[in-house]
Parts: sequence; structure tokens; C-alpha cells
Amino acid sequence: MIYDQIGTPTYARDLAMVLLLIVQKAENKSVDAKFFSGIYHYSNEGVTSWYDFAVAIFDIKKMPVKVIPIETKDYPTAAKRPPYSLLNKAKIKNTFGIEIAHWQKSLRECLELL
Repeated sequence: MIYDQIGTPTYARDLAMVLLLIVQKAENKSVDAKFFSGIYHYSNEGVTSWYDFAVAIFDIKKMPVKVIPIETKDYPTAAKRPPYSLLNKAKIKNTFGIEIAHWQKSLRECLELL
């Protein structure tokens, strides 16, 4: 797995729950509607590489799998990926007063459902 691309996974359930919370706040008018415009970024908290993400999956599932780290250059794709790709989530957190779970916590919750 690629070890030199850093980002943050997003658990779809966490994103869905945040969207539902935003809709509820909008319906209850507990947040000023003038703040709704613009772009909001969301992903879970923390940072990881694809390599570390794969290792975490196998660790949580207690599967003795050897994951081999490789560089991006060793796995060519048509899409060019940035080496460090994190989203600034300050706007969504501040506007809607949300707390975002760390990717490791959410990964564990996701894998426990399997």
C-alpha cells in the first residue's frame, strides 16, 4: 500500500449523521441561515497514509496480514494524487457546532458491523 500519500478517511455513516444534524438545525432554525452558503468540508479527524489505513484494518480485525509499503511512483495511476491532502473542517465545525470523530474510532465502529 502507498505510504507517501497522506489524508483522512471519511466514514460515510459519520458524514450522513452530520448531514442529518445540519438539516435538523436548519429546520429548528437553531443556526442562522446566512451561514449556510458556501463550501463546507468534512472528513474524519486525524491523518493517515493508505498504508497505515490498511494496517489499521488488519490490526482491528486481528488478521495477520503483511502489508508492504510502496511509494506513489511505484503504483502509477491516471489520476495524479497530492502527497498531502487534508480538508480544513473549521467552517463546518464552527458553523454547526459539531464534533468530528477520529478516523481510527470510526474505522473500528465500521469494522465491528462486519
